This record gives sequence, structure tokens and C-alpha cells, in this order.
Amino acid sequence: MKASDIVFYLRALIGFVVGVLSALLSGLRQIPFFLTWVLAIALGVAVYYATYKLFRKTFRGKMRKRDAAVSGIEAYIFLWLFSWTLFYTVWNYWAS
Repeated sequence: MKASDIVFYLRALIGFVVGVLSALLSGLRQIPFFLTWVLAIALGVAVYYATYKLFRKTFRGKMRKRDAAVSGIEAYIFLWLFSWTLFYTVWNYWAS
């Protein structure tokens, strides 16, 4: 597997996991509604930035900096939003 393929699939998997965490964070009742959404979005952005730094260091000679930054961004965003929406909906359906 090429380094760009590994980055793509890992970002997709990480995006799914962060989406689940965002859904759990958004479902909290003790924190104001708007703040939970802001924190969930901040979590998604922070994790993406952390993966960029990690992958840039890990694949230093194998990928350009730009490739480490944009490879898998669409998979990350799609799976993050998809899993966040799915699990937030399921969480609120069962909680009510």
C-alpha cells in the first residue's frame, strides 16, 4: 500500500470515530445546546489537525506536505458528519 492510501483509510476511520464522539458530546444535557455543537466541531477540527501533524511526521520522506494535508479530507469530513448525524439521531431517539 502506498502512503497516501494508508493516510486516506486511516483518516476515514478516524473521521467515523470522531463523529461518534461528537454525537455523544452533542447529546449532553448539562451543557447548553449551542456550546455542545461548537465543542463537537472544534473536536473534529482539532483531531484533523493532529492527524495532519502525525502523518506529516510519520511519512516524512514518502509524501509531500500538501498530500499529507489533503489526502483523505473528503472521507474524513463525510464520515465525521455522517456518523455524527446518525448517532446523534439514535441517541436522541432512545433518550426521549
